[in-house]
Order: sequence, then C-alpha cells, then structure tokens
Amino acid sequence: MDSSDLLLLKTWGQAVSDPQGRVYMVESHFDAEQNRVCHQIMRTEPLDGGATWASPVPFTTGDSDIAPQISPDGAWLGFISKRSGSRQVWVMSTTGGEPRQVTRFKGGVSEFIWHPSSRQIAVVAATFRGLIESEVELARDDGERSGHRYGATRDVMVITDQYYKHDGMGYFNHTIQRVVLVDMDRPYFVVLTAGISSASCLAFSKDGSDLYYLQRPRDTADSNPGVQDIFRCHVDTLTTERVTDLSLAITRLVVAGPSQLVITAANPNDYGYGNEELYVWDQDEQILRPLSRELDRPVGDHSVTDVAGLAWDNPVVMANATTVIMSVSSEGCVHLWAFSLEGGPPKALTQGDKVIYSFARHPHGVVVLSADDRCPSILSLVGQKSGIEPMLRVAMPWPAYQLAEPQALSVTSADGTSVAAWMLLPENIQQKVPAVLEVHGGPMAMYGHRFNFELQWLRAQGYAVIFGNPRGSLGYGQAYCRSIVGEWGDKDYADVMAIIDAAIAHPYASVIDAGRLGILGGSYGGFMVNWVISHTNRFRCAVTMRSVVNRFSAMGTSDLGWLRVPQYGDKPWWEDPAPYWQQSPLRYASQIDTPLLIEHQLNDFRLPVEQAEQLYHALKYLGKEVKMVLYPDESHGMSRQGKPWHRIFRLEQIGQWVNQHLMA
Repeated sequence: MDSSDLLLLKTWGQAVSDPQGRVYMVESHFDAEQNRVCHQIMRTEPLDGGATWASPVPFTTGDSDIAPQISPDGAWLGFISKRSGSRQVWVMSTTGGEPRQVTRFKGGVSEFIWHPSSRQIAVVAATFRGLIESEVELARDDGERSGHRYGATRDVMVITDQYYKHDGMGYFNHTIQRVVLVDMDRPYFVVLTAGISSASCLAFSKDGSDLYYLQRPRDTADSNPGVQDIFRCHVDTLTTERVTDLSLAITRLVVAGPSQLVITAANPNDYGYGNEELYVWDQDEQILRPLSRELDRPVGDHSVTDVAGLAWDNPVVMANATTVIMSVSSEGCVHLWAFSLEGGPPKALTQGDKVIYSFARHPHGVVVLSADDRCPSILSLVGQKSGIEPMLRVAMPWPAYQLAEPQALSVTSADGTSVAAWMLLPENIQQKVPAVLEVHGGPMAMYGHRFNFELQWLRAQGYAVIFGNPRGSLGYGQAYCRSIVGEWGDKDYADVMAIIDAAIAHPYASVIDAGRLGILGGSYGGFMVNWVISHTNRFRCAVTMRSVVNRFSAMGTSDLGWLRVPQYGDKPWWEDPAPYWQQSPLRYASQIDTPLLIEHQLNDFRLPVEQAEQLYHALKYLGKEVKMVLYPDESHGMSRQGKPWHRIFRLEQIGQWVNQHLMA
C-alpha cells in the first residue's frame, strides 16, 4: 500500500430515497490533476422486488453535486452544486434530463429544504451586512468595482464581537446566513429571517405554513455561540418568534407532528464533554422530554476516520409519527436506535462492528450508509421487520485480505479503569517489529470500527499500529468523558501508557520490539504526544500535529479559546495564569529528548500556528532534534478534508520520520 493509494479511494454519503425506493447518494473521489475532492450524485434501483440492487450509476454529471433531496411529490431531485461558480440549488426530474438552476445568491447557499407543496424551497443564503446580492454581480463587484470605495473596502473587517472567526470558515466579515423562500416557477424570493445571528437547520410544518429554524439568541450570541434555540417564521405573514428558551446547544431539528419537534442538543456548559442527547419538545405543553438519556451515550456519529463519506444524520420520524430513528455512538460503534415519542424504552435496530454515518427514510424502512474496519462505505437497508440487509459495498483498490481486522486489547489503567484499545499487526511477521501508538483528537471523539487509511497504511509499512480511547473519549458514558476536564495529562496520560503496555503484553508480545516505539497524534492527540515525550523517554520518535503547546497563549488566539475558561477555574488567563500554564506542554520542553516532527496548518484557527512555532523554537534553542512542516491554505482538519496532495505529502513526511528512527 502506497501513500498515493489514498487517491484511489471513493466514498458514498448523504443517501436518500424516492417513493419508488430508488436510492440517491453522493459519491466522492479525489481528482489528482485538479488537487481536489469531487462529488457526483449516483442512483441505484431495487431489482427483483428489492431482493437485490443494481450497481450505482451516475445520475448527475457535475463534479460538485451534494446534499440531494427528493421533493415531497417525488418528482424532483434538488441538490447543491458549484456549477455556476458558487454553491447554489439546482433541480432535475427524477426521470432524468438536464438540471435547472433555482438560486443565484452571491455568497452561495449552505442548505435547503423543500416546501411540502414541492413548488417552493427554503434556503440558507449568505448575506453581506444583511443584504441579499445576486450571483451574477459577482464578477462585476470583484472586477469593475474593485476601484470603487465599496468594492475596494469590502474585505476590511471591523470586529466588535467575541466570536468573529471559526476554523474551516475563516473570518465572518459581516456575513450572516439568512433564510430565503424561493419560488420554483418564477424569479421570486422573500427573506424570512432577520437579526444579527445566522440561521440553520430548516424544518417546515406538515402543512407548510410555518418554517422552524435554529438561531443563536441575541443574549448569548457572543458569550457562548454554541447556544441555539428554535425560532419560527409564519410564512404567510412573515412574522417570526422565538419558540424555545432552553439555553441548550441545539444541533438538529425535525418536525414530528403538529405540536412536537425533535431535536438533538447538549449542555453548552459541558463544552463537548457531555453527551449530546435526543429530545422531543412539546409546543402545546411547553415541555422538553429527553428520549436518549437512559443510554448514557451521545447521539450522532463521534467516530474518527480520515476517509469519511458525507454525513446525513438528522433524526428520522417514521411514517407512524410515533417513532424516531437516531444514531448513537457507543464503545467504538455507531448504531441506529428507535425511540418512542409515546414513552417506553429505546430499542437498538442495528448491531455489529460498524459505524453508521448516514440514514434516511425509505419506503421499506431506513436506507443506511455505514463503514467497517475494511470498507469506508456500505449501502444497506434497515427493514421495519427484517433488520439490516447489506446491499452494496463501495469498490476498494485492494482485496479485503490485504487489510487487517483490528485485534482488541485488554487494557486496565493504573487506577483500575478499563480502557478500550485495538492493534493492527503487519503481515508475515518474521522478526520483531516496531510499533506506533496513535492518539485521537478532541479529546471528545472515539476510535472505532471504521476504515482509517492512515492506520492501515502504517501497518502496511511494517509497523504494529496501536490505538484506543483513553478517558476524555466519547462513547463510554459522561463520567468517563468528563473525568479529565481541566486536568489533561493525568488520567488520560495513565490510560495512554496503559494502552502501550497492554499491546506489548499481548499474547503476540514477542513480535513487538519494545525498544522501537513511536507516538503520533493531532490536536488533543498532539497535546498528548507533547505531554508524553516531556514526561517519559520511552518512545524513540514522535509526530505532533496541529497540537496544543501553550494553553495560555491559545486562550487569546484560538477561535473558541475564551470558552475554555470555566475548565480552569473562575478567573481568566491573564489574572490567574497558573492552571493554563500547568496544562501547557511548553512548560516541560526542557525535558524533551525524543526526536520530534511538528506538523501544522497555516490557516488553523482552532490552534493557530504560533503553537507549533513556540515548541519548534524552544527545541531548536535547546539543540534537540526537531523538524517542522507547515501547510499553507489548510485548516485544522487537513488530515481529513485537506487538498489531496497535501494529505499524501503529510503521510510521506510521517513515514520518512518514523522509518528514520524506528527501522534503522
């Protein structure tokens, strides 16, 4: 397996179905010549009454087509595409033909939803200082008007908000996402939302008279941007009102019935360390009822992978209007559960070693896209009676036998806590092999039963690859995740060291060379790499990526730094630097002797590049072995969503570094 084999991979995502049971999904692949990822909508049809399925064939011809949605009458497929130069909504008949552009908003469209009549759509469109602008003005504004005051100063940022940038999005620069109702038959639209905050997550009432959406309330829009509430617009009168005042970080919204709204939400004061839960909001009784709390697991997909199909995981209200289907992350797997709106315990619908990342209603149940240890995309149907029925697996560039199934490790940390971990062993072992330990980011994420190219690739290079879910990971209960809040480098450090000990003590211990160990990690995983090598010399080399180095400086430079103050006490960083500095690996830089490769992205707003530079300069000053690789025009998520050739170069740099220090 070569690093450039990454370019051969395809994934499926965002699967939906029409009334005839045909499935539409986005196939994503790498374009090496254009150095980008392309997306095309495919369709597969049931054969023999649904007993078998045809191989997917292209339905659209674009290379940027995403977010397929079938109109309520089943006649049209709507999707978002960059065919005109920016992301706009296009529609085409489900019988085929040429697509037609529906929206032409400068700044593009981020999401849309069909009106129940199938004659209108509601979209979330970017506005500049609240103004709707036409896409056709794009060239003139950026070209002819560049010498005018309006055009020449449009890029100037006047900042008055605490929350003014976000990793992967950049600086907001007066951009507000507004909801616009667009007519399908005539060039007519009307703006439905106002205010200083962007709207998202649209849902029409059953009769189409009301449009529900999420928006940050004015009183918390700046202090905690994660807080969102439900708002409603009466389409006929264009009046809006706030429906809830829950002080929750609501992330998904669907309409279940005339008075019931289903949401997913988390406590914003948990800052990611708590479980995201499924709720139903009764508008008549003004009651919020939890549906998933008894599981003590987060809803949604929180698994880690570097080869992800596009997700589509809104709660699905079944035809009986009393059952809601939602995914739940638990112990390295993501499965579908059925939750009753009338009461009663939740019921697991799927099982096995897999991760479900996309699901939607189908005439015969729920259409599902999942991944397992050796395949990134598997199309299945969860029948209402028969359970999950595998249909199709995306083509892979290698036979399955060349990919390894992870072996579970039995790990007990220093205080007796059980920790989930796995190991991939290389083929045809003739002598002891070096091992690399990977630590995931977050820390609120989880490794699991999902194809990961980097792990399989390292294994193919001859390394035993070890990975696990130390405390701080999601999927093992709230107490497990919350146990490291404000105390990184304590229990989680003990867990990480217990994982490597368990791998060496495994029955296959004779094949791992305990004297040739490496450690790799990104984001929080990068913090742990920095922490480990400043507290032990057990590893022969290390790779730290987009990592936490100096907590104190990150508080004022990270896009969301100020939100972490409550994790370290009741005083901000400039009044009481001690807890922030104690949590900073830079404090212990003089203790680092392990050769270190530092990787960072220049457009990383979550952990700006100053983090990498501080550690690099410290180790250079001390005369230690260190190398830094910086990637322009890339954000915090480059290893998962970056330019293809940057991702391949990154793997090659990692491979060269660990080979230099572990294979010699």
